[in-house]
Amino acid sequence: MMDEKTVEQSMQLILHSGTGRSAVIEAIQALAKDHDIEKARKAIEAAGQEIGKAHDIQTAMMSAECDGQPVEKSILLIHAQDHFMTSLAVRDMAKLMVDLYEDVKKG
Repeated sequence: MMDEKTVEQSMQLILHSGTGRSAVIEAIQALAKDHDIEKARKAIEAAGQEIGKAHDIQTAMMSAECDGQPVEKSILLIHAQDHFMTSLAVRDMAKLMVDLYEDVKKG
């Protein structure tokens, strides 16, 4: 049976990462469909808030393990980490897309 704390942290990591990734997708849609740079930047900022919450959870887990507290490794935790890393990568790419779009628009 998995440690209840690790399950809770994993689920929160998935939740915040997924919410952040969804906001990034909204940003890309705002840029691609509406050509709205400001809306895209605001969505990326909102994504950053959620991804920041996920990062705090990950940091707490790593700190606990460094302090000698066992952190159970599981498929759920690996899945949560995948969501987190994907949301970071997508957010960073979206930032670059917005910057590039803005540069191209300026001519």
